[in-house]
Amino acid sequence: MDLSRFLGQRPPAKSAAPEAADPRALRGEGDAIAASVAKFLERTGLFDRETYLRTYPDVAKSGLDPLHHFIRVGIHAGRNFTSLETIARLWREVLRAQDAEPAAPPAAPPNARAALYVSSLGNFFMTEIAEVLKAGFADAGVPCTIIDENAAPSRDATHHIVIAPHEFFALGEGKRWANDAFVGRAIMFSTEQIQTHWFARSLVFLTRAKAVADMNEQTAAILRKAGVRAVAVQPGFSESFAPFKAGAPASEALESLPAATRNFDEAANPSLAARPLDVLFLGSHSPRREKWLAVYAAKFSSLNAFVYHTRVHRPLGPAHSPMASSATTSALLRRSKLLINLHRDEYTYFEWWRLMQAFWHKTAVVTEACFPHPLFKPGVHYFEEAPRHIHHLAAWLATTPDGQAKAEEVRVRAFQTLTARATARDAALALLYAGGAA
Repeated sequence: MDLSRFLGQRPPAKSAAPEAADPRALRGEGDAIAASVAKFLERTGLFDRETYLRTYPDVAKSGLDPLHHFIRVGIHAGRNFTSLETIARLWREVLRAQDAEPAAPPAAPPNARAALYVSSLGNFFMTEIAEVLKAGFADAGVPCTIIDENAAPSRDATHHIVIAPHEFFALGEGKRWANDAFVGRAIMFSTEQIQTHWFARSLVFLTRAKAVADMNEQTAAILRKAGVRAVAVQPGFSESFAPFKAGAPASEALESLPAATRNFDEAANPSLAARPLDVLFLGSHSPRREKWLAVYAAKFSSLNAFVYHTRVHRPLGPAHSPMASSATTSALLRRSKLLINLHRDEYTYFEWWRLMQAFWHKTAVVTEACFPHPLFKPGVHYFEEAPRHIHHLAAWLATTPDGQAKAEEVRVRAFQTLTARATARDAALALLYAGGAA
């Protein structure tokens, strides 16, 4: 396709999204940037023209090429740009090539110094990711600082790593960082699932960065397919991450629970069977999750269950919710026998950050089918079941002697694999080498 044919065109002013009014917003109006995003979508085949036209009738009326319309208007308006069928085809291609387990990264480059950039206005777990990575850099003996959008770039860092670029460059003063001088020398740490409009917005930066790290193995492979220098990096265990250490104080979010649950002492009761909460679910609202949680309600009513399923209308932060803290997550996981994992839609991602935290806290995981992982396997490190049977499996694991014994075996194995082979240190070193020499 001759991209120059339509990149020079402009959509009608009335179609422009409000975000595009700020000339700094996402820096998405330049032809070179638009071309890089368009080329990515073309090379991967990720953009589904027919779905886009069918979903948004105004595109056909505008007379614009659908891809051009998405790059100039739809990407800013948060429009859907792909389909399950399109992504399934890409998954088939990349999954065939993924068999080998990841190799341990080499030692840290001499004199390496890292700077992690994360928005102070974004979701709290982005800052949590940054803090875990900082602990990993400390474990590797690499000086590291965390910087938000209100500061200035580190002058002495050899590696600049932006956590969640779709948040960092779009919120508050982060817009002033969205320039070629900074983006071109930074490593982007991508956290969003590939079908979301947040991932589409991040493409403005992923296609221009020095390198990209993604928490999902399959997404990293798709990025490489388009010529992006990308690696899969999954932050894991670090003994030095204080909020997840054993004996950390309980969170105020537990105040409504019975005293026995609030005061539970894991050190004195180390077995899984002793934990007071049978099942735990933590996740943002989606119609699919709502449907399955309603199915499970009757069975869960006979268990000690903690279900937090919330509608999110703005970034989740401690100022708005007591649940938005590492201490809360840790306190709940340490008191729970099982963590239930449900995909928010039909895309079967391995939700690394959620599952990894359960492994860290020796909480058994019950999830619906996920993409294969190079280290963690269903039936070995976690339980995998069809959604319609998850509540039955959870009840068996949480309340019967045989089920508890099986859950104990699996959760111990997951913790051992995490601490030995999926550490924050390894993730930090992988980031240092992602972009080549400093």
